Amino acid sequence: MITLTNVSKQFGRDAAVRDVSLHIERGEVYGIIGASGAGKSTLLRLMNLLETPDTGKVTVDGDELTGLSSRQLREKRHVIGMIFQQFNLVANKTVYDNVAASLKLAGRPRATHE
Repeated sequence: MITLTNVSKQFGRDAAVRDVSLHIERGEVYGIIGASGAGKSTLLRLMNLLETPDTGKVTVDGDELTGLSSRQLREKRHVIGMIFQQFNLVANKTVYDNVAASLKLAGRPRATHE
């Protein structure tokens, strides 16, 4: 479950996200639509704290991400799935090898990536 409580993010004088509160239950699927520059990407980046909110709280599965240390946040991100619009694969590797490399970098046991 993901909960944003009164989350805001500003870049200079421009408010990218202003006082957003939402709650998404496990298994629910939402789409975010809006004009270019409306704050869609910033909102998504706030959900996993790739952007730090200026105000408000971000909670994922009961853990308030905005209150975690850098180390705790890195550990929490290991269980948060993210699919980026732009992604990079290692060109000389198969899809299997690319996925296995990610699992190895995440410190997963070898049995999970063979």
